[in-house]
Amino acid sequence: MGKYESLIGIAGMLGLISFGSLLVKIYQTHNTTSLPWEWIFMNFVGQLLALIYGIANTSYGISIPCSIFLIGLIYIFYVKTVHKTIKLVPTKSKEQVEQF
Repeated sequence: MGKYESLIGIAGMLGLISFGSLLVKIYQTHNTTSLPWEWIFMNFVGQLLALIYGIANTSYGISIPCSIFLIGLIYIFYVKTVHKTIKLVPTKSKEQVEQF
């Protein structure tokens, strides 16, 4: 185990907890409109580079959280491509219909 590797492991776990709350909200609402494609792409590339670094240095404190982040980012990508945002059109209420 490298010097202070436990610190990066703790940081990764805290990041996963905060990222997990985002994933839960996306799972419940299927709403990814506030996440631009650039954000998804840059986070994916960053996590992929960190994963490569963790594997190359046999640092489980880096590679395991990065793997989980990548799975979450793939899920966000899936939701963003499959579940398109539906624009709601205002409809007439029952009272408005009865007036006619």
